[in-house]
Amino acid sequence: MKLNKLLFNNKDYVLEGDIDFSSEEFDGYHIRKINTAHFKMTGQNYEDLLILDVNIEAEVIGVCAYSLEDVPLNLKIHDSIEFSDTVEDDETIFFEPNVVFDIDPYILSIIVANVPNKIVKKGAKLPSDGEGYRVLSEEEYAKEQENKVDSRWAALDNIEIK
Repeated sequence: MKLNKLLFNNKDYVLEGDIDFSSEEFDGYHIRKINTAHFKMTGQNYEDLLILDVNIEAEVIGVCAYSLEDVPLNLKIHDSIEFSDTVEDDETIFFEPNVVFDIDPYILSIIVANVPNKIVKKGAKLPSDGEGYRVLSEEEYAKEQENKVDSRWAALDNIEIK
């Protein structure tokens, strides 16, 4: 969706809409897809700085960290975005030289940033063992490493030095 900075000269202006992220590709271990995304924003334009107050409601399909199953998440996000038409030293201000620009990537980044890194589906448990792997605690792993013999050096144990 295109946003016109000049419309926010009127402090009562509200931009509202839905964005379709169905064609976006996501990391399959964090987010599978975004079903719906609705935003509502107000803002204030100060000469070379535009400050937007953004409310987003999104339905996201995340991935369970234990079972890799789909987990539906309903997000309600409130955030603020600042744009400038001059390059700023401040990393929180985005550079947008044009009066009209696409707001979709900014909305997408806010949604992705608000999805938890580790999602656990209700009732999901870590697998204990399976074919070709086993699950150890840190203590068990450390104990195994203490008793482990490096096979690369084992041949030197049989050499007699005179």
